[in-house]
Amino acid sequence: MGVRQKEMVKARLFCTPFAELRNRHVFLERRGIYRTPLKGQSQSDNPALRDLLRPTEGDFVAGVARASAEEYEVFKRLLAREEEEEEEGMEDEEEDEEEEEGSAALHAEEHDRDWQR
Repeated sequence: MGVRQKEMVKARLFCTPFAELRNRHVFLERRGIYRTPLKGQSQSDNPALRDLLRPTEGDFVAGVARASAEEYEVFKRLLAREEEEEEEGMEDEEEDEEEEEGSAALHAEEHDRDWQR
């Protein structure tokens, strides 16, 4: 996010649940209100971290994100679904890797037996 440590502490970043921080950050990013600063860039038009974290959800949505509560609720559900699908995809990949490792080990055992004959 390109934020200095002092600003993180003042904004009470570490007291904010990660899911809430992620929801607000990604929402602003996808609405085009937040843009990732270039490396070394000291000034940006992004909202201050305190403006992202301190307001109530309603004030954040109306004031910072300039959206409706309904839009934000739909967004949170869609983001949660995206994450679930991503996790499921990762689990499937892990299972495929395990199956491949098991298959390779079985093939190696069969090869060893054939070699010993």
